[in-house]
This record gives sequence, C-alpha cells and structure tokens, in this order.
Amino acid sequence: MHTLRLRFYASLNDFLPKRWKQRTFTLGFLGQPTVRELLIQLNIPPPEVAFILAEDRAVDFDYRPQEGERLSFYPIFYTLIPGSPLQTLPPERPPRFLLDTHLGRLARYLRMLGFDAEHFSAPDPGDGALVQRAAQDGRVLLTRDRRLLARKAVRYGYFVRATAPQAQLLEVVDRFALQTLIRPFSRCLCCNVQLEPVDAQTVAAQLPPEVRRHYTDFYRCPSCDRIYWEGSHHARMQRLVDQVLQGRDP
Repeated sequence: MHTLRLRFYASLNDFLPKRWKQRTFTLGFLGQPTVRELLIQLNIPPPEVAFILAEDRAVDFDYRPQEGERLSFYPIFYTLIPGSPLQTLPPERPPRFLLDTHLGRLARYLRMLGFDAEHFSAPDPGDGALVQRAAQDGRVLLTRDRRLLARKAVRYGYFVRATAPQAQLLEVVDRFALQTLIRPFSRCLCCNVQLEPVDAQTVAAQLPPEVRRHYTDFYRCPSCDRIYWEGSHHARMQRLVDQVLQGRDP
C-alpha cells in the first residue's frame, strides 16, 4: 500500500466527504495509478479540474504520482486563470452548453437568458451520443451524472450540484461567470434558435385578437415559427432574470 497527500481547492471540495474538505488528507492506493484514475476513484469529474501540482511542479492527467507526494488540485477560474499550463481550459465565451436528458427545465432557463443550450429529450440518445456531440461542438456538458463526466472524451463538463431548476440556473450563471453575457429573451425556448424581429402585420393571422390590440413588438423563431411578445408570461420570466442578475436565490 502506497500513500499520497492530496489537497483540493474551491468548488472541487463539493465532491469530498466532510472529513476531507478544505484540508490536506492522506490517501492509500495500490499500484501506480494516473492522476485521472485517482480522480475517478474519488468520484471527482476530471473536466472540472484545470490545474494540478505535484509538490511544486505542474503535471497532467497522465502523470503517475510517486510515493508520499503532495498533489494539489484547482478548478477552472473564469475571472482569474493561473499562468501555468491548464489541463482543462475554460470554454469559449459565451459558452455553449449541452444538457443531459434530465436537465430540460434548466436548458429552457438558460435559453431564456440568451445562451445556446442544446438538450436531447426523449428518447434518451445515450451517454455515448452526448459525449460525442459535446466533443464535436466544443460544448460544455452539464449533467448530474459523475460517471458521464469521467469519460476521457469529455473536454468541458460540469456536475450541477443543485436539484431545483431555478437554483441550478443561478449556480450555472455563477460558476461560469455569465452575468455580463446575459441577453434575455433573444432565443427560442423550444428550439434554441436565435429569434428574429417580425412585423405585426406579417403575423397578425397567428395572433389572438387581444394580443393584436395590446402589443406591437413581435419576434419569431425561424425554426418552429413560434411567435413571442411581451405578455404576462414575459413579466414572470423577467422577475426570474432580475433575480439571477442580482445573484439572489429565485
């Protein structure tokens, strides 16, 4: 049996039992596993780890620690990036997301804020298809399945901690520092496509009489042809947007 001294920083502590949080702890292991294998053993998604130190030098996921070494793990920081080589680079700005089957409500909320958030609903495409699509498009894979994030092909990924959809939204906005990138009501909630302004006369036949009388500004989804306007539903969503911008729990 060999031992290592491990220390995890910031949000990576979310995955640790209480006795190991915010402190250096000793881990026993057999053989000579790689850093990636150690992370998976601890149920920590490798895509959330950006920077790794073995004693005082940067190492990568394929590094095999030596007996007694101290390893330090740092998450991605979106406002402060270390100067040393990062194992997981921050995604493009604004990030594009891919959400697994169980995060449909969160996908709609992200679209409401104007973010590109793809979501595969039923039938479930399977883990392999999700991983392939995320890798192909350079999307951040959002999931509550740590095993999915343990796949080597996942370059960008994040384990969503909260269970309530509105709390998940606030968490993702905060974690990815999205506050200044929000463009509310610019994307179709159903199709994830950018909305286009449309003349009221052009869509008059698709609108209820009350809407035609009280509203003049309309937007249309070029994919599904849905029409959007600032009705009562818009006011409810605006309250949620305001709460997110203020960093308050919805």
